[in-house]
Amino acid sequence: MLDDANNSTASIAAISGGSSTPPDNKRAVRRIQLVASVEVTERGSQTELSARTSEIGLGGCYVDTLSPFPDGTLVHVRIIRDGGAFACEAKVVYVHACFGMGIAFTNIALDQRRLLQNWIADLVTQLK
Repeated sequence: MLDDANNSTASIAAISGGSSTPPDNKRAVRRIQLVASVEVTERGSQTELSARTSEIGLGGCYVDTLSPFPDGTLVHVRIIRDGGAFACEAKVVYVHACFGMGIAFTNIALDQRRLLQNWIADLVTQLK
């Protein structure tokens, strides 16, 4: 499974295209387009935001929302796709006011990491 994950990561890194990230923000793993429902809950206040993702990668996702949480906010993320759900702890790493926020996954359980890897492998396969 680990070899498949590395191959998926290499495939994702090779994908080019539009990104919601400003050019000066470089990430280790590229994101791939994925439109899915997402629930983002601020860990301290338990304030919940329902929105949608537009990009996802092994390290994080971009959430489209008019009301993003502030940069540095610790959150819990739940992404719903095809009857399945990916969930983990995360952190808001950048904000585009009134447009959305970039979220970095910080603590992913092994079963959730496998689910995310499978989703990304499926998305990469669909691009071919």
